[in-house]
Amino acid sequence: MSYEWARMSEPNAIMPAFAFALAGSLGAVMFSSWQHLAYAFGWLVLCSCLSALRRRTLAGVIETAGGAVYIGLPAALFVWLRDRGPEGLETILALFAIIWASDIFAYFGGKMIGGPKIAHGLSPNKTWSGIISGVLAGAVTGFGCGYLFHAGEEFRMAWLLIGALIAFTGLMGDLFESFLKRRFGVKDASRLIPGHGGVLDRIDSLMAATLLVGAALAFGPRATSLLFGAGL
Repeated sequence: MSYEWARMSEPNAIMPAFAFALAGSLGAVMFSSWQHLAYAFGWLVLCSCLSALRRRTLAGVIETAGGAVYIGLPAALFVWLRDRGPEGLETILALFAIIWASDIFAYFGGKMIGGPKIAHGLSPNKTWSGIISGVLAGAVTGFGCGYLFHAGEEFRMAWLLIGALIAFTGLMGDLFESFLKRRFGVKDASRLIPGHGGVLDRIDSLMAATLLVGAALAFGPRATSLLFGAGL
């Protein structure tokens, strides 16, 4: 992912951009695996600022510094969520299930129903019907997760809303990735996966959803014990 970002944002200086982004991401993942999330974020900011010193314009500084955080923070939060407390595995499984359901139903809902486009200039194939289908699928999947994890009856409806919010965030992450590619004038993040682009093209929804869930649980650590009940 670090290489793909460097390839998109700095095609004439790929190696230094890649080196700083990779160092920031690996260090952040290491700190988060030890549950030191503040250190992970601090290391990411340090690497992004050092990398941004190479740029000569404000737009370049924002692209370089923001890119290092955009790549590294979701990776660090993902590891932190997995290793966090007794509900780590359930958190990751719920995240995957909701995002996968949302992406699948958004695609087929948009294809079958069609209708008005969301932002033709950014992504000509994305429709409002696809977004609605994806959010509904995420909500139903979230409710199913609450049932599977034996959450209390009073928290089943909370899972419905959580699933919808995670799904919507993931779909907006996909749209944001389309904006970035249009900004840099590329069709795909890379050609790593034939016919599907790069890794960033495949996990953009998951990255956005991970940021949401990670932030929510970082500031509300007791939420998981209430939402996951007895677990699997």
